Amino acid sequence: MKNKCKSVLLFLFFTLALVRPVYAEGAFELSPINGEKNLLKNYVDGYSIEVPKASKVVCDGNYYKTEISYGNTSFKIFIEDPSGKNFNYADYEYYSLKGLRDNQGEYEVLYDGIQPTAIGNFRAYQFNRQKLSAVENDKNHYLILIRNMGNNKFATFMIKSSNSINKEEVVSMVETFKMDVKTKEVPVVPVKQSILMDSAGQVQSGRVLSEDTSKLYYNDFLSAGSTKWGIFVQDFWRNTTMSDIEGKIDHKFKYALLYHSFSFNNEQIREAIKYCKTWNKTLEFTFQTDIVDGKNQIYSVLNGERDDSFREMARIIKEEEHPTLFRIGNEMNGDWCSYSAWNTGLDSDIYIAFYEHIYSIFEEEGANPYVLYVFNPNGRNFPDFKYNDESLYRPREDHYDILGLTLYNTGTYYSDEKWESFDELYTKLYRDSVKMYNKPMMITEFACSTVGGNKVEWTRDMLEKISTKYPKIKVAVWFNGIDLDAQGNPARVYKIDEPAEVLNVFKNHLK
Repeated sequence: MKNKCKSVLLFLFFTLALVRPVYAEGAFELSPINGEKNLLKNYVDGYSIEVPKASKVVCDGNYYKTEISYGNTSFKIFIEDPSGKNFNYADYEYYSLKGLRDNQGEYEVLYDGIQPTAIGNFRAYQFNRQKLSAVENDKNHYLILIRNMGNNKFATFMIKSSNSINKEEVVSMVETFKMDVKTKEVPVVPVKQSILMDSAGQVQSGRVLSEDTSKLYYNDFLSAGSTKWGIFVQDFWRNTTMSDIEGKIDHKFKYALLYHSFSFNNEQIREAIKYCKTWNKTLEFTFQTDIVDGKNQIYSVLNGERDDSFREMARIIKEEEHPTLFRIGNEMNGDWCSYSAWNTGLDSDIYIAFYEHIYSIFEEEGANPYVLYVFNPNGRNFPDFKYNDESLYRPREDHYDILGLTLYNTGTYYSDEKWESFDELYTKLYRDSVKMYNKPMMITEFACSTVGGNKVEWTRDMLEKISTKYPKIKVAVWFNGIDLDAQGNPARVYKIDEPAEVLNVFKNHLK
């Protein structure tokens, strides 16, 4: 009877975790003006604007973006409040457009200057990019308008269309914009769990998983227990580095991290999985695109030019039949990533299309029963502007199973970085993530540098805190590597055995 009650309670727990709360009413309101227009009031950011009668309005993410869709046009509004942040309007305008100006080989720039309107002058940037065959009704014509609205509020309008931009129509709409609405707090609606399991680890709803993948998800991510550990070792399947480290700490890592891109032969995925199969590990497979010779590879992906490569990746995973974690384009809210909105015309939809395109190929090839998908923004937005918030990059909520967290203690090699404890890095990130996601979590990659503090004590504190204060973090993966500076010198030394005393800390904690 006791076990039966426990099973029922566990099932109810997972069921409640899957159910989305009632939609938070009141983020915005539409009311008729006449037969052609509605008045949109946004109660989160405090503005009103007249929109076409047939518009569809969505206020999503963490209510950071309001999108007005009509005809073949999408009109996005972002209101930035720099209070408490280290930038002013000049910084915001300059850096928002810097990514576009630095990558003009991708775009046909039509205008970069001032756009007069009845409510004041806007900085305007108008451009086109190539049409992407893998994106349905691709909107490849853009107009970005940015203005300081006063009272510490910056407005960005990002308009895109599958046809040439009707600038007269857009300006007419912008001229009705007013910061005249009283704001109110609107609760964030958490993202749902993707796969529901009962207390026996059986899938009740969601994607079909293989028996081993289902067991891994239940045991490592949905059940209580100690943190499972993984490590990044370069080319781990080709050398003894991982086993040497395991011998020194008397512990076997459960997860092994692989970075992959178009620069590598896909066969390395098979080799890494075979190693994991042999040594009872799970591969955390990470795929990233780059900017090569001034061309952003994400556009070639969305033009269907890389489909054969992704199909080969999917077939390898299907053939090996071994549970695999898949991170598609991690840290997308960081401007160092080619798939960041900062590198794609401020358009986070490009990343979502990229993710979903790869997901659909893996589904078509039959790989998905062996895959657990990890959505993994960086723990902080760079730049910290609303159009670059991690919430705007989310794929379909049933297309990822785990939320990945990433923040490093980078140390003090660079003057603008500081030494941070594990709690300083992860307390806010964890709290916000629990609020926004009904998903199990893992730290997909992290580490502590040797420069700027006591790495041994940092590690000891981290191991104690992660096991007591962060119960939803089920897996953590140490990045055993070195970041080099522009001259090739070690800048951030993240090696787990530098100093060697760090290994003893792990050994004592994991015994």
